[in-house]
Amino acid sequence: MSTSIQSHIVTLLSKKEVAQHVFELRFSKPDGFSYTAGQFVQFLIPNGEKTTPRSYSISSIPTEAYLEFCIKLHEGGLASEYIRAMNVGSSLSCKGPLGRFVVDVNSHDHYFVATGVGLAPIMGMIRSLIEEKNADHPVRLLFGVREEEDVFWIDRLEELKQKHSLFDYTITLSQPKPTGGWQGLSGRVTDHILHHLGKHKFYLCGSAAMVKDIRTLLLENGIDTKDIHFEIF
Repeated sequence: MSTSIQSHIVTLLSKKEVAQHVFELRFSKPDGFSYTAGQFVQFLIPNGEKTTPRSYSISSIPTEAYLEFCIKLHEGGLASEYIRAMNVGSSLSCKGPLGRFVVDVNSHDHYFVATGVGLAPIMGMIRSLIEEKNADHPVRLLFGVREEEDVFWIDRLEELKQKHSLFDYTITLSQPKPTGGWQGLSGRVTDHILHHLGKHKFYLCGSAAMVKDIRTLLLENGIDTKDIHFEIF
């Protein structure tokens, strides 16, 4: 028996730019709103006399008192321009939670690959594993962006690493500036994933091209399709 998707009204609590055109937004959490880390909601963006749904993954964890999102705003986009103009205290309708891109808490090893704002649901999944489920096995993240100024939430990642010895992360830049002084890895995430093969559950989130390429590499190197989960942004 199917259940209808619930509608909610959420209020913007805070909004800040964490990288170029990338905004972290926190909204009020509706009473009784229950979700699993990795799920998303559909914001109903006013569009004339109608509303247009746009899907955004939740980056917070279920035990927090707010709903957090990490959204890249695109010039001229319907939802992007509406969100760009929103002020703290503004309200918005949404539907959810939705989606099946959620973490298998019974797995013994988790490896996450994210590019850009694909980190949003993955941050929630990693934090839920570590902070809510008390994971007692390695949890790893490979995070790719274009340039150094596109990196965000490094403070969160570093804090997680300092607090939880079983968590580690790697950042790679696909197009580092020659004079930028970047000391980390360079290249696409596909250049580095084969260094981390093992009996993991892999979770991929980012562009369709990245997900396709990583999934192909994993399958070609003996990873079972049931151990690869993904969401395309």
